[in-house]
Amino acid sequence: MINIKKQIELKTIVISLLVSFMIVLILGILNHLTITSNSLGMELLSINETSTQSANAVTSVVTYFRGLDTLGEVTILFLAIFGVSLGFENNKDRLNILAQDNFLLQTGVKILFPLIVLFGFYIIIHGHLSPGGGFQGGVIIASAFLLKFLTHGDKFTLNHKLIKIFESLSGAGFVLFGILGVVLVDIFFGNFLPLAQMGDLFSAGVLPLIYIFVGIKVASEITVLVEYFIKVKDV
Repeated sequence: MINIKKQIELKTIVISLLVSFMIVLILGILNHLTITSNSLGMELLSINETSTQSANAVTSVVTYFRGLDTLGEVTILFLAIFGVSLGFENNKDRLNILAQDNFLLQTGVKILFPLIVLFGFYIIIHGHLSPGGGFQGGVIIASAFLLKFLTHGDKFTLNHKLIKIFESLSGAGFVLFGILGVVLVDIFFGNFLPLAQMGDLFSAGVLPLIYIFVGIKVASEITVLVEYFIKVKDV
């Protein structure tokens, strides 16, 4: 039996100590911070009560106060998927989908698949009421399709035409709501629908509708991305 001793370089030790010191220092500073009445967060919360009435104030920030930034994020995601597709689409060596031919897994996925998709839509629709939203719910839905790929392999195929329709319509709807906000209330993604009682499902104006578009778009694009990366070389 050969004993192999791993030698740690002095540089690694110094860097680790410096990082640890910085983490402790930052945590100490954050621990002594106090929220004042005139902080940006308190201002956003007060505006949220009158502008969107979203129980989840983060949703208001993402889709209302910085809706243009969110449009940029969605565009970056689309460009990333487009770049990956250019690299993998013509790669004829990557034809097969890696899968596990296991009866128990396949049976479990049959039960879990609709539940995961349903939960993803729940996260999307309730994004203005609780932690979640279009990005989180879209990824959850894509994870359900990942399980399908892992258990069924090439036997499970995506309808790419249908996915393109969903992705295109959701993206167009997202931009349309932003433009309608400019036309009707002079604010990009501005709210032009009536507000209900905070905490109700049909509340927060246009925010739930915007998150539905985002969720469908994210789910479509991430699902396609998963299909590209799960393929292996043809042997």
